[in-house]
Formats: sequence, structure tokens, C-alpha cells
Amino acid sequence: MADLGAGPARHAAHLARYHRPARVDAVDASAAQHALATDLYAPLAPRLRLVHADVVAWLRAAPAAYDVLYSVFGALDFTDPRDLLPVAASALRPGGRLVFATLARHVTGEPAAAEPAPARIPARTPDGQPATLFRWVLRPHRWAALLDAAGLVDVVVESLPSAGQGPSAVDTLLVSAARPRRATR
Repeated sequence: MADLGAGPARHAAHLARYHRPARVDAVDASAAQHALATDLYAPLAPRLRLVHADVVAWLRAAPAAYDVLYSVFGALDFTDPRDLLPVAASALRPGGRLVFATLARHVTGEPAAAEPAPARIPARTPDGQPATLFRWVLRPHRWAALLDAAGLVDVVVESLPSAGQGPSAVDTLLVSAARPRRATR
């Protein structure tokens, strides 16, 4: 099991501590997030493996290694899905599942994109310097098409209503797909 874009690894740590899978890999490219995860959860090793790496490169080096890949507003939001989804599909074992939560629309109120193009999101580095993040916020049918193009099947895209109120309250898309159990012709 791997958490893609794990940030400080809270979700992965919860799984490792309370659900006790054989191992959870918490993968994140941010040095600051990896350091925070290490400070908080290093004692959960070896059940929790904290990985400082680019998620695409990590998955590319792990063919058929995982039964489950998941992301909670992580790598699927901040990595070009045309790069990430094919390597995620190949990193799953036959019958393995990819599940992720992502925004149904932009926090600013802009609708989700019909095509896989990132939005530029202003941010700050850990030392306070201005930076720009690229975030993919896509319509449900676009996610489904990208998952299908990556060779995944049993695609389900559900919209979960926001628990909050006001203009910054955003619904969540819960997306799930599987690697086929057998090669398709």
C-alpha cells in the first residue's frame, strides 16, 4: 500500500498504527513534508516507510508492487495525471486498486477543467519565499477518461458534498479504479 503525495504522512501513519497492514509507503517529493513526517512517525518503521521521492519515479521503479495506491488531496492533485496514472496502473498488481480524493472545483469558485491542464496556485516555500504550485482540478468525465487511457477499469467517480458552508466550501470527488485482473485484448 502506498500513500501518493503523503505530506506529513498522517493518513499512512493512522493505517500503520491502527490497521496494521504489512507496510505502508508514504511517498512525498517535498523535503519539508518528509522531514515533518520523519519527526512525527519514524517510530512506526518498518510498518511505515517514509519515502522522499518524486512519486512518478518511485512508481516507475515498482512494477506490480502494490495492492492499493491512494491519495488524499496529494500527488493526484499536484502531478500531471497523464504522467502519473500510467505508472500508477503499472505499479498495481492485477486486481489492485487506485483510490483518491480530489477537488470537484477550484476553491476560488472556478469550475473544474474539461481538459488536463493545471491551474497555477500561489504558495510559499517553507522559508517564506513566493512559489507557484500546479494543481489539476478536473471534471469527473475527464478523470474517468484518463483512468481508462491508463488501462484501469471499474472506474467510479463519486461527488461527496462539502461539510462546510460558504464560498470556499468545495465538494470532493472520490475516485476509484482497478488494474484488470487479466490482460485485456
